[in-house]
Amino acid sequence: MDYKDYYKILGVPKSATQQEIKKAYRKLAAKYHPDKNPDNPGAEDKFKEVGEAYEVLKDPEKRKLYDQAGSDWKRYQRANEQTGGGFDWSQYARQQQGGGGQYRTRVNMNDIFGEQAQRQGRSPGAGSPGGGSPFSSFFETLFGGGFQQQQQQHSSGRRAPAGEDTAANVTIPLKDIFTDTTKTFRINGDRVKVKIPAGIEDGKRLKLKGRGNKSGAGATRGDLYLKIKVDIPSNIERKGRDIYQDFDLDLYTAVLGGSVVVSTLNGKLKLNIPEGTDNGKLFKFAGRGLPGMNGKGSNGNYYVRCNVKLPDKLSAKEKKLFKELAELNQ
Repeated sequence: MDYKDYYKILGVPKSATQQEIKKAYRKLAAKYHPDKNPDNPGAEDKFKEVGEAYEVLKDPEKRKLYDQAGSDWKRYQRANEQTGGGFDWSQYARQQQGGGGQYRTRVNMNDIFGEQAQRQGRSPGAGSPGGGSPFSSFFETLFGGGFQQQQQQHSSGRRAPAGEDTAANVTIPLKDIFTDTTKTFRINGDRVKVKIPAGIEDGKRLKLKGRGNKSGAGATRGDLYLKIKVDIPSNIERKGRDIYQDFDLDLYTAVLGGSVVVSTLNGKLKLNIPEGTDNGKLFKFAGRGLPGMNGKGSNGNYYVRCNVKLPDKLSAKEKKLFKELAELNQ
């Protein structure tokens, strides 16, 4: 095991106050949160390391023991080399504490993982995705393994082994998220019914508790995480809750004005086209865009943009009339 400098990890001096430690932790936890770093595989390890450091330094008793370990670390390292790796630091730490029993501490894992533990489907205190502890060997050796056992128990006895979380990608048409909808997908051979909240954003993840895999006989099922991909038609653009849609407008209506009906993802909309409408003109329908996810915020707007289409083929009479119009404008 390697000694970890928790003060260095949090970027604070050894004289830091509890408030300074808490402030540094929150800043780093936000920076390395896995949800904010989906393309950085090392972010989660850094996030755990920051959490581990905070778990020790926020607690006066654990911090005192850690400071003792830090000051005697070189001595431990030499003893460990002389005994071929057989030196028991946890036993030495207990002697320094003056107690004969194993040093145990109840760890509030929510302080470390919080939202990340919930999002990744791990109950507070559960191990890493591979089934091991999220803490370093140094942490476990120094503070003992009792914290794991305490976190795995509940009022009725020992908790069944946790199953494996699983993930899947699902695609939702944009037109289906103007309201809450329920979809059925086949995932890993199972039919899974999922409620999709209106206005969901592309790349958002939904958690289905207990719909993941089992890790073995007697194990509970893990959680299933669905990553949402919103399928957007080629003539449509999404900007947050606002929707932009192109539609074709014939030349004659653009010049003379008139009324047209446009079929949109949110129903049919009637447009009054003024005379001399330019190509690319936007028409706004307030509140007809996407709603805020989970009912938060007001609806966006729906914009339709006209593409004035020239006639493909002109008859001889039409050509004559266009020539007359051209002569009138000379």
